[in-house]
Amino acid sequence: MIRIDDKLVEHLCKLARISVADWDRLKSDLQKIIDYFDILNEVDTTDVEPMYTPVEGTACLREAQSPKTADEVEEIVKNFPERQERFIKIPGIYG
Repeated sequence: MIRIDDKLVEHLCKLARISVADWDRLKSDLQKIIDYFDILNEVDTTDVEPMYTPVEGTACLREAQSPKTADEVEEIVKNFPERQERFIKIPGIYG
């Protein structure tokens, strides 16, 4: 049986790059999830064949089509507040 402690929660938050205000609630919720999996582990699956997908049928794919060009580029561009000719200006993405 796995026990959720402060060290594990701190490690998970660091990996997920999140900060948590209510550690006790998070610990409790994570413990409930782990406890539920412990209950599932008690189910006898001896004669159950492994299932790789819940969907029995095959995927229904559309026919291949050539790419289409957008004829209404000017209509799309005019909806943006900042633009320069046919180009739109958006905020930069910083790492």
